[in-house]
Amino acid sequence: MVMKNVFCKVKKIKKVLFLFYWLLILISCQSTEQNLSIPAIEADVTSNAELKLSEYFENFRMLKLPTDTVMGEIQRIRYENNRIYISDGRTLFVFSIDGELLSSFWKRGNGPGEYSEIMDFIVDGETIIVLDRNLQKLLTYDYSGKSIATRNLGYFAQAISPIVDNTCFLYFGTNFSHKLLRIRSAQDNSMYLDIDRNRAKYLHIFSDHNFYKYKASIFFFEIFNDIVYESTGGGSIKPCFWIDFKGKNIPSSFFKKQYRDVGVFFDELFKTSYAYGVSNFALYDQFLMFNSFYQKNEKLTVFDRKDQISKTFATVKDDIYFNGLTIPVSEFIYHADRHIIVPLYAFNVVEWKKKHPPTEQFKDIINVTEDEDNPLLLIFDFKQ
Repeated sequence: MVMKNVFCKVKKIKKVLFLFYWLLILISCQSTEQNLSIPAIEADVTSNAELKLSEYFENFRMLKLPTDTVMGEIQRIRYENNRIYISDGRTLFVFSIDGELLSSFWKRGNGPGEYSEIMDFIVDGETIIVLDRNLQKLLTYDYSGKSIATRNLGYFAQAISPIVDNTCFLYFGTNFSHKLLRIRSAQDNSMYLDIDRNRAKYLHIFSDHNFYKYKASIFFFEIFNDIVYESTGGGSIKPCFWIDFKGKNIPSSFFKKQYRDVGVFFDELFKTSYAYGVSNFALYDQFLMFNSFYQKNEKLTVFDRKDQISKTFATVKDDIYFNGLTIPVSEFIYHADRHIIVPLYAFNVVEWKKKHPPTEQFKDIINVTEDEDNPLLLIFDFKQ
């Protein structure tokens, strides 16, 4: 089990560092002194504290995906309209909240209504909008996979935001003059966050997530940016707060150096005591949560908006239904429709049940789980 856990962690790190495109960019990472005009949230990334699920979360559910459904590594999960949408980059699966496969579609190709990859996707009512970065287009389907419309972009984009008031944002790498393009009422509207190509060029790494929707707001964040931005009601996107790593934020001077390639960049970064993120973000009525990195390790910070207190954790333990099971912080990343979804790899569950009796609530699911099954989905909510 230890070796399998290590393997999953290494695979995740490689995914973050190397499986994305190697691009040159001016990373808009700001120094602490530059961010005093907007509120700060502290993150003590040196903390090795353990987050126990019972402390913050409730309404736990378990979803077992059908064993006859062939699924690759999960890339994206959305929870919308009492359905769960999962993409492995090639196929899009639609499940009921009871785990029944409602539909799946695989539309790879270069023809009308086809994509080369699912770089990202969003759910808008009864339709699904797929972003194909390689073919530079947005494709709209109904949830059964029937093609409804195709929008040719004419530019590369790597992420699409949820829609608020007929408005969404596209996020680019270095393939455009700005980082964000707003699409309002199906028209290219405005560009935000200028890329200054006259200054030093830095490495840009694609993130698993770049947008989060909360009520009428869209939040934007990057893996090498200490600032989180907000658009309310489809309006202009502006900085809303920055992450204070308590003296460990990467200074602007670090990015002014020249690095030969992505490997050299990270070699130099790992020699320092700097922290960086945000790699994932979620906002709820009382809590705010985000992931960041420190000394090659991913950390999870929870901020209590009512008490204005933040706590940072190195590990997550399920002390309710999987007592003794460690959930990697890197897997604690799926936040949708005010729910949190954590994939539990089947072989980890099988190893766990050899030493622990399953709880009554999930006993029937756990006892029939085999090594090669699709991941189980643990779903829960923040306490109100």
